[in-house]
Amino acid sequence: MEGKIIVIEGIDGAGKATQSRLLKETLEKEKKNVSMYSYPDYPSIYGERIKSFLYKKINLKVDELFMLYIIDMVKDKSNILEAVKNGNYVIIDRFFFSTIAYQSAGGFSYENGKEIVKLLDMPLVDKVFYINVPVDISMQRKEKQKGKMDVDKFESNKNFLSKVSTFYSKLKNERFYAKSWEEIDGNKSIEEISYLIKKGLD
Repeated sequence: MEGKIIVIEGIDGAGKATQSRLLKETLEKEKKNVSMYSYPDYPSIYGERIKSFLYKKINLKVDELFMLYIIDMVKDKSNILEAVKNGNYVIIDRFFFSTIAYQSAGGFSYENGKEIVKLLDMPLVDKVFYINVPVDISMQRKEKQKGKMDVDKFESNKNFLSKVSTFYSKLKNERFYAKSWEEIDGNKSIEEISYLIKKGLD
């Protein structure tokens, strides 16, 4: 029996890491095998470059950024497919949907971004949970988490994050590259969101 690929998406501060962890714990309690990935994968050579860009140590053009984010995921493609084949639930905290939304907000072609994902034959996702949180709340959460001086260039840009949210909505409305999309109100409590995610898998 094949496993499933479950992606948790949303702008910065939506609670993706928390919900990915909680879902992993819940599924493991049910004796399911779980693999988990998070992007950007900062320890990777690609993730290091992304982090340098986000904290303004290097400059990259939007097309360079798109390809850098995507290759950071492509490196794990075979492992993800193998895990699913072996019956694992694969939980991914941000996947290529995030890359399309963020880089399109930065000026990359939205349609080209989708085509690149298809050309790379990325793994088809079973379920995307899009945690939709207001931009103001997103920024407050990241400043509280990191401190106002330590947020990265995306987390501190209200207009940019508003554009990202618009592209996320487009992806969701198009049901792009996933068998199912579900939008969840990011204003709900951690416990409520966790419950809705688990319910959405049943």
